[in-house]
Amino acid sequence: YEMSASLVGSEMCIRDSERTEPLWLNVYKKIKYDITTLKYKEGDYLPNELELTSIYNVSRITVRTALAKLADDGLIKRIKGKGTVVQRGKIGEPLLKIRGFTQEMKQNGLIPGTDYAKYEQKTVSGYVAEIFGVNLSKKFNVIERVRSINGTTVGYFVTYITPDVALPHDSSLYYGSLYELLEEKGIVVDSVTQTISAEIADKTTVKMLGLVKGEAIMVMKRFGYMNGKLVEYSICKYDGKRYEYKMEMKG
Repeated sequence: YEMSASLVGSEMCIRDSERTEPLWLNVYKKIKYDITTLKYKEGDYLPNELELTSIYNVSRITVRTALAKLADDGLIKRIKGKGTVVQRGKIGEPLLKIRGFTQEMKQNGLIPGTDYAKYEQKTVSGYVAEIFGVNLSKKFNVIERVRSINGTTVGYFVTYITPDVALPHDSSLYYGSLYELLEEKGIVVDSVTQTISAEIADKTTVKMLGLVKGEAIMVMKRFGYMNGKLVEYSICKYDGKRYEYKMEMKG
């Protein structure tokens, strides 16, 4: 966003195309961009209010309004006597689009990552076998992963893929997009159903996500279909302090 150096009262003029946008929102967007692009990393302190008024050539009330919005988003935390520290905030993912985690984060200009990945071919619980409609003796493709965004761990995923498809056994191949890997094997998810709930993190999730015992998490269960047949079942456990789902509905 470009701004001119001329002032009107205590605030600066902006281009005609930006005059409908409040100055505080312009400052908010600039600081948010610097946080999401890691100019300011988690744990860093932002310049103080006086310094920010000089950087953006706006009034102190404008800076405070922008910071209040950033705090509401969970991107910063005001610490009395110390300043404003950067947090990762909650990262939203739309509910109603068929995209994998990697594609969704890239679409939002974020950097997806995988901290841990493990592939196994093994028998599963009666419930999993039942929803896929296969015999308990069948060995499923089971992928266990810990996902991150911009270097911050956000979720622990366990994915079951139909035994009908042969997947590589090398765990190092599962650090990227699972959906892209599936497409290479002829599996294209064309419809999904998802459920979301809250529960207390179990021991494995506490360990994987670095949580505190007894902490609540958000759980998303995803059923992925190809031509009406279930091919993927994922249990995604998220650190609720850092991740949220959003839904847009139009009449």
